[in-house]
Amino acid sequence: MSDARAAIKAKRLKKNIKIADVAKAVKKNPTFVAAALTGNHRLTPKEAATVGKLLGLDQESTASLSRFPVREDFPNMSDPFKYRLLEVIGVYGDALRDMANEMFGDGIMSAIDFSLDMEKVKGSQGEDRCKITLNGKWLEYKTF
Repeated sequence: MSDARAAIKAKRLKKNIKIADVAKAVKKNPTFVAAALTGNHRLTPKEAATVGKLLGLDQESTASLSRFPVREDFPNMSDPFKYRLLEVIGVYGDALRDMANEMFGDGIMSAIDFSLDMEKVKGSQGEDRCKITLNGKWLEYKTF
């Protein structure tokens, strides 16, 4: 599977096609599509065929986009971007949990009924900033 992902990325980069362009072609959120291209989500066979045609993929690489993912590549502590995200959770996770409990009660945010968006925004002094929005359904723990 990792060979297919490497081939897909190489084709996309060679053709200078951005993830947002792939997402537009399949009418999906760019973050979801980026996760599918890295093997952490799957596209429908029709969407995979659209991506295959757009990127000029072979049949095997195209088919790999609609296979069920095996999510085993995390956490990766050697990648600085992933490390910083884990650091954010390490520093703010307890605070966010306490705030969520006060707002919603005893429960968790779903990672199944969930969406994630990333935007490039300007800061108060004109600097580029990365805005990440996590949006998950609140699942309350049941009492019995």
